[in-house]
Amino acid sequence: MARTKINEKWVDKNNILWIKVIEGVHIDLPSLIEDASVNLQLTKGKKVLALYDARAFFTITEEARDYVRSGILNKTRIATAVVTNKLGIRIIVNFMNRFKKPKTPLKMFGNEKEALYWLKNQ
Repeated sequence: MARTKINEKWVDKNNILWIKVIEGVHIDLPSLIEDASVNLQLTKGKKVLALYDARAFFTITEEARDYVRSGILNKTRIATAVVTNKLGIRIIVNFMNRFKKPKTPLKMFGNEKEALYWLKNQ
């Protein structure tokens, strides 16, 4: 398990990278770039399935959002499941799917069980 300024993360026995946002964090571009480097260490640079738990309250700068929208996930992920109950996160993910057309699947879920089922079938 690793902890950055913005997330707790680990790789489980199915080689799924779990990323859990820390409650109350502010995500800016430098913290996001640092966080991504820890992902590469945990996954040994290989593309992975990822479960991103975005149920905690957090804020994110426009610069950091733009970085995520730039397609960075396409370089490190096979597919990403986002677990959230937040309208703002749903809007961002819908925007990315509709207008940025990620090359790797990106889908939202209300719970981990559905997200894991979907990931295991990618």
